[in-house]
Amino acid sequence: MEQKLLAKMIRRCQKGQSEAFAWLLQQYGPDLYAYFLRTSGSRTDAEDLLQDLFVKLLLKIRQYKHEYRFKNWLFRVAANLVRDRFRDRGHRSAVQSIDSDWLEGARPMATGAAPVLSPVQQLQKSELLDQLQHALGKLPDQQREIILLRHYGGLSFKQLAEHFDIPLNTALAQVHRGLKKLRRLMSENET
Repeated sequence: MEQKLLAKMIRRCQKGQSEAFAWLLQQYGPDLYAYFLRTSGSRTDAEDLLQDLFVKLLLKIRQYKHEYRFKNWLFRVAANLVRDRFRDRGHRSAVQSIDSDWLEGARPMATGAAPVLSPVQQLQKSELLDQLQHALGKLPDQQREIILLRHYGGLSFKQLAEHFDIPLNTALAQVHRGLKKLRRLMSENET
């Protein structure tokens, strides 16, 4: 996305122009919904979190300073909402359940027909989703969060480093170690 256009739309949103806010929703809504779906495992929670995020965005957009990347700032707010939601519920932020759209990158605004799977393929996919859910639940919170932000939130390694306030090499290493552990957990579940 062109940075000049983004800066212009943020300034317009800060002035209260609703069409600029709608543009931000269109640009970032799908990725945020996918992130919330993957962290909560529930379409209802993902929709609630997305709605909460955009209400918070409406209230806080005037405080946003153009000193840092908007997407990184937005996903920091999103990650904090997820943490607050699960802290309020009194348990750790684990993937609660993953439905069949999890691997396809389900987005509420996505269009197109889903591929038709045979019953055997559906069963295999369901088993894989169960293994993935179980493995993600075994990861430490920060490791799970960094993987989800990288792969489903679309944050770059530099943005992850900024988000977690860690050096770039540490962000690279944490993602690498997290994926390695996730693969190991998935292969342990296969046996």
